[in-house]
Amino acid sequence: MHDLAAASAALGVEQACLVHASGHPDEADARFEFLTELKRVPVATELSYAPIAPGFARALDDMIERFRPDLLHIHLPNTSAFFALFSRRARALPWLLHWHSDVVGPGLDVKLKLLYPAYWPFEQWLLRRAEAIVATSPPYLESSRALARWQPRTRVIALGLDAARIETASGPDPWGSSERLRVLGLGRLSRYKGFDTLIDAACEVEGVELSIVGGGSERARLQRRIPAERADRIRLVGAVDNDLRNRYLAGCDLLCMPSINRAEAFGLALVEAMAAGKPKIATRVPGSGMDWVVEEGRTGWMVEPRNPTALAELLRRLERDRGSVREYGRAAREQFEQRFRIDAVARQVVALYRKLMN
Repeated sequence: MHDLAAASAALGVEQACLVHASGHPDEADARFEFLTELKRVPVATELSYAPIAPGFARALDDMIERFRPDLLHIHLPNTSAFFALFSRRARALPWLLHWHSDVVGPGLDVKLKLLYPAYWPFEQWLLRRAEAIVATSPPYLESSRALARWQPRTRVIALGLDAARIETASGPDPWGSSERLRVLGLGRLSRYKGFDTLIDAACEVEGVELSIVGGGSERARLQRRIPAERADRIRLVGAVDNDLRNRYLAGCDLLCMPSINRAEAFGLALVEAMAAGKPKIATRVPGSGMDWVVEEGRTGWMVEPRNPTALAELLRRLERDRGSVREYGRAAREQFEQRFRIDAVARQVVALYRKLMN
C-alpha cells in the first residue's frame, strides 16, 4: 500500500490512509510524507488473525469528514472494512475493493471455516456495494468462490513494488565465501509456506547453501528438521531488519517459494526477486497467483508442492548449470520492468479511480 500510494501521489492523487496500529504506532511514519493524513487505529485484540479495532468506525467517519474524499479504496480481507457499511458518509462515496486474498477456500486455514459463516454476509455486502473490484491475478480471480458472482465488475491489476525498496546499504555479505548455489527462502515461518519441503530438498544437495529469512511460529519445528551435520549450510536466519534482508536477497543466486496452498495468494517476494534480478522457484498451486507471476522456462521454474525429491532434483541441476541461473535472472529483471513496476501498476489503479468518479 505504501508503494502504491507513493506512486499514485506522483500522478496527482491526494490521499489519506486509515490503518491499524502495529506494536509501534509511530514507526516509519516519515515514509508516508506524501499523504495528506495517516491515522493508525489501536487494535484491542485479534480473533483468528483478524485485528479487532473498535475505534475504527469513529476514525473512518472523522477522516471522511475532514478529508472529504472522492472515493474509498478498501483493501481486503479486513474486518474493520465492515464499518463502512454502516457509515452514512462512507456509503455516499464510490468504493473500490482491492481483493488480496480469500478468507477461506481449498487449503486455507481450517479454523477460519468455523467463523466464515458470520463473516460471509458482510463480505458479500461489501462486494455488492462496490462499484469496482481489483483482483491481483487471473488464477486467483477464477478460483475464488467469494468473487464468483462479481467477476463482471472485477478486473486484474497485479501487485507491484518500487525497486528502491530492495536497495541495500553497504555492508558485509551475509552469505560468506561459499561457492555453493545460494538459495534464499523469504517469508513468515508458517505451515503454508512449505519451508519444510525446501529444507528436506536442500539436505539432499551438497552443493546448495540455504538461508531462510523470516520469523514465525514454525521456527522451532523447522529447526528440528535440520540435521546437525547440515547446519553449516542450511540456516534459519530469523527476522531481520530491511537492510540485512535486502543483502540476503542481493547475494543469493535464486529465491525459492515452496508454498503448499492458496494462502500464498500472489507471492510478492517473487516480485522482489525479479526487481533484484534473481530467478525464482515456485510451486504449482491451483488457484494461486504464483504460476502467473513466474514465467516458467524464462524467469523461473515451477515444481509440485510438498515434493522434496523433485525440488532437490531441480536444485541439483541448477547447481551444475549456473549459466541458466544467471540468464533467468536477467530475464526476471526484464519481466519486472514490463509488468510489476509500481508506477505502471499505479497508472492502472488511478485510471480506475477516474473512471469511478465520472
